[in-house]
Amino acid sequence: MTELHSSLARERQSVEAAPPLSAPPTGRAEDAAGPPAEIDVRRIAFRQCVTSMHRAMLTTPLGWALAAWLCRELKAIDRLPGWLALAAPGWVLSLLLLAFVRRHGADVTRHGAAVTAAAVIDGLCWGAMAWCLMSDDVILNVGIGAMLCGVAAVNTPVYITRIHLFFCQSAAMWLLVLVNALRDPMPPMAHGAALGLALLLALLSFYLQGVGARMVDGIRLQLANAALAAQLQHALDAMARQAGTDALTGLPNRRSLDAALAAQCAMAAREGRPCAVLMLDLDHFKAINDTHGHAVGDAVLRAFGQRLQAQLRRSDLCARYGGEEFVVLLAGTPFEPAEEVGERLRVLVTAEPLVEGVTATVSVGTASFRPGDDMASLLARADAALYDAKRSGRNRVVSG
Repeated sequence: MTELHSSLARERQSVEAAPPLSAPPTGRAEDAAGPPAEIDVRRIAFRQCVTSMHRAMLTTPLGWALAAWLCRELKAIDRLPGWLALAAPGWVLSLLLLAFVRRHGADVTRHGAAVTAAAVIDGLCWGAMAWCLMSDDVILNVGIGAMLCGVAAVNTPVYITRIHLFFCQSAAMWLLVLVNALRDPMPPMAHGAALGLALLLALLSFYLQGVGARMVDGIRLQLANAALAAQLQHALDAMARQAGTDALTGLPNRRSLDAALAAQCAMAAREGRPCAVLMLDLDHFKAINDTHGHAVGDAVLRAFGQRLQAQLRRSDLCARYGGEEFVVLLAGTPFEPAEEVGERLRVLVTAEPLVEGVTATVSVGTASFRPGDDMASLLARADAALYDAKRSGRNRVVSG
């Protein structure tokens, strides 16, 4: 389950739409096609199965050790090397196949045949145990049959998300057990081992079908939940951006300005870092609206905001404060440079028309942070300076 959750965590970032909660695929032909969400489900199930197979096969030598102990206790140790001579190369080949698949991304379409081959080889290696080790010793044969049933049972969780691989591994194992039961002379209890293993595999297959389907459905539901969460977060982010953005100019609005200015004032008070604000107001904007119409007035406001934004640093903030008033927050800027920035912006605004046929001037009030200031007092001084600029003739910068 840890591998499953790790796989799901890696996939969540790439999920863009919630998958339909349909029944799991019933045929491997669907592995190469289908809706993107279903492909994601099969990809995760396949990768989880490959990882589990690789881990399980790394413990195979423990099974060999148990077989060696069983043979030693029953005086059949001389037949063990023959089996291991068959099983060890198959084990190595299966591990190499799985390592190759994992290294290349465990893609269900490209690597399905290789993983199936690893499962079949593993089943043949364990099935060869009956062929090589069973003899005329009834107790030994019963022990081998029980051990093979244990191997099948232990492998059930390994293949739970790709049940057909369990069928492949089990069928290969049972095939050699059956061949051993039919040879001449037949070892005592060989037929019992074949029938017992067949019954166990039939029961496991019957129950695993439903369990495996529920596991895949669990993957599908978790992907669906991840997709819905991503969609919800995207919608919330969009709403947050809209709530903090002026609809006309696309610049931050007063809400965003308040948050940024409060943070800058707190930093300035705590660390002594300077900051300044410029409050800018287009002169005689009402006359522009009256003469050219509100559509042109809106275009002038957009052009005005864009011209201001183009002259600022990334660390600065230009926001529409209301109507034709804009505020520029200069982070880390002391008093005199703030005045210089205000003068440069004033000149650039008046240098050429904001829109075709419409030239405007701008009045600017500046204020720099002082000890004891907060957001409200800093804005109030900039607003008072702007009022002085308007009252003293407009088209000028006044510091407060």
